[in-house]
Amino acid sequence: MQNKILNNEEQLRLQEFIETISQADKRYLEELLGKKAERSAGLESQIDIGDRKIIQRKITRSSRYCNLTQAAHLLKVHRQTIYYWLKKSWIKSKRDYRGYPVFTVLDIECIIKWRNSLKKESFSTL
Repeated sequence: MQNKILNNEEQLRLQEFIETISQADKRYLEELLGKKAERSAGLESQIDIGDRKIIQRKITRSSRYCNLTQAAHLLKVHRQTIYYWLKKSWIKSKRDYRGYPVFTVLDIECIIKWRNSLKKESFSTL
């Protein structure tokens, strides 16, 4: 009988402890969410309309994909050249659902910069 009373008291203490901890967790979570909202509001106020347009343009440019033939046409090289560059790991590409390489506009711009830097290096050594 004595053990049952002790067990009930221990269970009550345990329940009170759990409730206290859960309330503290809720308060802490609310505090974190409030801080996050303050930070995001601060960031929104720092970004003006012009910056938002730039960010949106970059997002749309990075979401359009070109297949290998289109990329080769834009780079003015043969398709096999791009395959060679991929094989040598000089450039990276994303893959579509079939496993074919696809490029975003930003990827093609990076490839053009890379290729131009190679041209500058080769002319500077002459």
